[in-house]
Amino acid sequence: MACPRELRDCVGVHRSALHAPRAMSAMSAMRKDAMTPPNELPPPPPAPDERPWKDRAGLLDERARAMGALARWYLAPHRALLLWLATLVFSLGWSLAVSGFQFLVKGELIEHVLGVIFLGLALGATVPSSLGVASGIRRDVFVGACLRDWAELERDPQSLPRWRVSGGALLWLGPSIVLTCLGLALGGFAVFSDVGTESVGTVAGIGLVFVAAGVLGMAKAIDYYRLVSRELRPLRPDTGGPDARRPDSGYGLSDDGFCSEPTTRP
Repeated sequence: MACPRELRDCVGVHRSALHAPRAMSAMSAMRKDAMTPPNELPPPPPAPDERPWKDRAGLLDERARAMGALARWYLAPHRALLLWLATLVFSLGWSLAVSGFQFLVKGELIEHVLGVIFLGLALGATVPSSLGVASGIRRDVFVGACLRDWAELERDPQSLPRWRVSGGALLWLGPSIVLTCLGLALGGFAVFSDVGTESVGTVAGIGLVFVAAGVLGMAKAIDYYRLVSRELRPLRPDTGGPDARRPDSGYGLSDDGFCSEPTTRP
């Protein structure tokens, strides 16, 4: 017997309503991991003699959970926005500093006063932004090292969807490439054009700042893409992995340094 169209639509709506809480909980978990302080993120994996996992399944589950939290924090969109904002603020401070020095080298009193004001504004813009970028780099180095340590424990393409950040690396990579190209264009314009000597320092400095920020963003995206590529790379029998273990090893490390399931001896 054919089901009425209204009944099918109603059943479809109810099914969507059942799946909606799961999607909302997953999105809230992603936002929570992205906003988690670095000291509350999963720590590096324990030493080989202190690992609590009794089989490969437990290792893969804990690995995917830890890498998911670390990767979502590592590629959080708000961190990219903070980097770009700090880049713009530092560039503004650089232009104010150059203008302030130009005012100071002139002999008039009013220009000396303007130079001091401009230099004060430049310090207020460059110092906080540079300290913020330095703090972010230090945290990124720590979290990136933890992420790579967890990735080196094993290789499991089936668990990749649990820690892959869809679109996160592309959000970092695309604007970073544009920012780097813009910085190189500004640097080339300052060097090869007939711009005045008073503007060369401003344009070249801003171009250098843009290139540095772009390189930082590209480095994070490339680091993440390398982890994904390594996860998808097929295992070869002659390099070890779950199917190629040391004959005399139990649960521990295979020939390539990856964890493997315990082997049973006859």
